[in-house]
Parts: sequence; C-alpha cells; structure tokens
Amino acid sequence: MEHEEELPSSSSSLDYLTQCRICHEEEHERRATMESPCGCSGSLKYAHRECVQRWCDEKGSTLCEICLQNFEPGYTMPPKKTPVVETEVTISEDMQSVEPPESLIDGADYTGCSYSADRGAMWCRSLTITFTIMLLVWHLVAAVTVEAADHCAFSLLTMYLLRAAGILLPFYVVMRLIRMVQRGQQQYRLQMLEDQRRNASTMNHMHGQEEQQLVISIH
Repeated sequence: MEHEEELPSSSSSLDYLTQCRICHEEEHERRATMESPCGCSGSLKYAHRECVQRWCDEKGSTLCEICLQNFEPGYTMPPKKTPVVETEVTISEDMQSVEPPESLIDGADYTGCSYSADRGAMWCRSLTITFTIMLLVWHLVAAVTVEAADHCAFSLLTMYLLRAAGILLPFYVVMRLIRMVQRGQQQYRLQMLEDQRRNASTMNHMHGQEEQQLVISIH
C-alpha cells in the first residue's frame, strides 16, 4: 500500500512546466497546448502554434533562425508583394505633375498674344476711321466755302461725292488689309497651339510606352 501511494507523488513530480519560446507563457506539460515546431531543444523547444504562425507572418518566412529548419507541420507564410503597382503610381503621378504647367503656359501665351494682337488691330482701325472722317469734313468745308460761288448745287454735290469716293475707297482697302493680316495672325497662332498640343500628346504617348516597357521589365 505504501508503494502504491508513492506512485502518484512520483508521477506528479514529472509533470513540469513548459514555456512558450515566443510569448513566454508557462503551462503544465500534460495540459499544454504547445508543440515543437522545429529542431530546437531546451527552453526553445516548445511554442504555441498561433505564436509561431504570427511570427511567420511578420518575418515572411517559415525558417527557424536558430536551427535553420522549417517550422512544421502546416505553417505558411504570406505571398511576397511586388513593387509593380507602386512603380506605376509613381510614374503616372510624375506625368500628371508635368502636364498641367505645359497646358497652362500654352493657354497663357495664347491669351496674351491674342489680346495684344486684337488691341493693335483696334488701334489701327480707330486711327484709320478718324483720319477718314477728318478728310471728309475738310473736303466738305472746302467745297461749301470755296467753290460754292462758282458752281451750282448739283455740280457741288457731284464734286463732293467724287472726293468722298476717292477717300472711302482707300479706306475700304486699308480696312480689308488690316482684317486679312489679323485673320492670318490668328490662324498662325492657332496652328502653333495645335502643333504644341500634338507634340505634347506624342510625348505623353512615348512616356506611356516607356512605362509599359518598365512594368514588363519589372515583371
């Protein structure tokens, strides 16, 4: 009987504590939920499965750094991330940051040139109209005051109309020339702006092709 009573005490003395190598939580060996995932021994032999799996997720590897054996069984690691998406975003952001200043500069240049050209054309037209009116008034005064005594009313009116035609005809020609020059300048500016936009579109297309080639090379 004494021998039988000594058996439980001897068996309880063999039930020692085990410690998790990661979270350092202690458990009795018989009731422990830990396992031996690799070839380490001693105090590094046991660990919780959840702790080992969390360590694998953080490190991105299932290899033990001490014994250089893989954790088994059934431990997994997350898939490796490729920097392709980050490279595409960086390139597209650089292209977007370069494009707006070109469009803004083109628009500002076109607006400034158009405004200065229109102002010059308006000044020329105003000067021509003023000079023409002054000539007409001068010929009318001369016809009424100087030649009124020597000619009748019909001949006086006819002479004034002839003089007015001699003034208005060059005036019409000058106004047409100013209009033609202004229209030619506008067409030239529009053509230049269209060429700049076409060149910018070609450059963007070339950058897009280089970006695709870079993505393919990264893959």
